[in-house]
Amino acid sequence: MGFCLLNNIAVTAAHLADRGERVLIVDWDAHHGNGTQDIFYNDGRVSYVSLHQWPLYPGTGRLEERGAGDGEGATLNLPMPPGADGDAYRAAIDEVLVPLAAAFAPTWLLLSAGFDGHRADPLTDLNLSAGDYADLTGRVAALVPPGRRIAFLEGGYDLHALATSAGASVAALAGETWLPEPRTVGRVGDHVVAAAKQALRLNE
Repeated sequence: MGFCLLNNIAVTAAHLADRGERVLIVDWDAHHGNGTQDIFYNDGRVSYVSLHQWPLYPGTGRLEERGAGDGEGATLNLPMPPGADGDAYRAAIDEVLVPLAAAFAPTWLLLSAGFDGHRADPLTDLNLSAGDYADLTGRVAALVPPGRRIAFLEGGYDLHALATSAGASVAALAGETWLPEPRTVGRVGDHVVAAAKQALRLNE
């Protein structure tokens, strides 16, 4: 239900999983990746973690959607409220994604690098900056060894915000720090992080 005809990240994840890899998909596009989630919802070889605005099109990605069958517990959604900022996203990575990844033990990271969560984006209401995307990229890249990370460019509808955010993210993937904008603060969205931590504890 997005703007893509082919789900490139799902094709890549399926290929890697068929080779015996354990694949972590991190999706911070502002719109929930319902197609990616559906493809791997019953597949325990692929863990899908999405941080997205809620409510927002396509209306999927509730916290309660956690996978089924062999994939039960491998899906995690963090539906962030309008105005969610970099502090809340950093907390989601550090306090939710890092423990999940430690338990899942991924051998590959695939990043759905959407930048439509930038505060200048005309289609969404999140409050992220290019500086935040630098931090987020560095944190998730550390979850797997070098050479096992692939980022896929996703949404972003303000061209300047897209350029600076993508540049900051690519720099972080290369081990460099480039902050074309300050980080955002405020912890709007902390309640979602707390609920996700509770959900993980319930599934231990």
